[in-house]
Amino acid sequence: MRGFLFLALSALLFFQDAFAQDPQFSQFYANPMYLNPAFAGTARGPRFALNYRNQWPTVGDAFITYAGSYDQHFDAIGGGIGLQVYRDQAGDASLSQTYVSGAYSYHLTVKDEPNDYFVIKAGLQAAAFQRSIDFSKLRFGDQIDPRLGFIFPTNENLPNNNGLTTTGFIPDFSAGLMGFSKRFFGGFAVHHIVQPGISFLENPESFLYRKLTVHGGMTLPLDKSRRDPETYISPNIMYQRQGRFTQVNFGAYLVKRFFVTGLWFRQTDPNTDAMVALIGFKKDPVKIGYSYDLTLSGARYAAAGSHEVSLIVEIKNKRSRPSRLWKKINCPSF
Repeated sequence: MRGFLFLALSALLFFQDAFAQDPQFSQFYANPMYLNPAFAGTARGPRFALNYRNQWPTVGDAFITYAGSYDQHFDAIGGGIGLQVYRDQAGDASLSQTYVSGAYSYHLTVKDEPNDYFVIKAGLQAAAFQRSIDFSKLRFGDQIDPRLGFIFPTNENLPNNNGLTTTGFIPDFSAGLMGFSKRFFGGFAVHHIVQPGISFLENPESFLYRKLTVHGGMTLPLDKSRRDPETYISPNIMYQRQGRFTQVNFGAYLVKRFFVTGLWFRQTDPNTDAMVALIGFKKDPVKIGYSYDLTLSGARYAAAGSHEVSLIVEIKNKRSRPSRLWKKINCPSF
């Protein structure tokens, strides 16, 4: 498998046509602005989110992704703002990407009745990212001793300083639209609208594919005597397409006061990819979630599964007056 990762990196660097895909998060609602920039400001007060994903750790840290974000609603600007940064590392950090973005989401209340409402949010996101690769962490065939393993220096013609970095930060833009009521929510987003180039060697044929995301769901209260149920089921679905790659996540959350569990299936074209199980705990202002992806495809023999952890801190100002310009979205937090 390490040899496979090396071949993949080589293809990315030197083949005529090279394309990349975004890191994925199983707890997509725990990383809301990564899913859709329209989520900026769906928390009225400051919301801070941290996410960590270790995909296929049995393959020597094949893919590790860290993400952090902040967002908040402001009545004065009619919506919310958000900031996000994430870093993705592939193959023992040989290939890495750092991504920084800012978003604004306009909040429009279309319907406002005592027991129901409907809100539309439209978000724009501007970002910049940089990619790098460290060849000193790779191993080549001419370094192998038949008895002692990797001991020789390589004779491969490597770049200066044993690494490559994209020139400066590459600009990127995304947009999203979302609608929600007291029980239903859904939206779509388009990331990498301009399909930015990602080549280390200024190859115009190497770019980041545009990504389309569609997501939606609902909440089904199990304690109907309450206006804001503490026990409910939330079925949901997410569809994504990026280049030739397509995936569908479908499943449901079960929330009972402080505790959350969930189960999903992730289908990629044409194979069933994974089953995702989640357990979480939420008590204001903190939400903590852990999920495990059980690989179901043929890769399960070498890559059994993936781990993901999320931490959200949402600060609420109990002294502030209720805002007519902000409505709560009742979608999952993990």
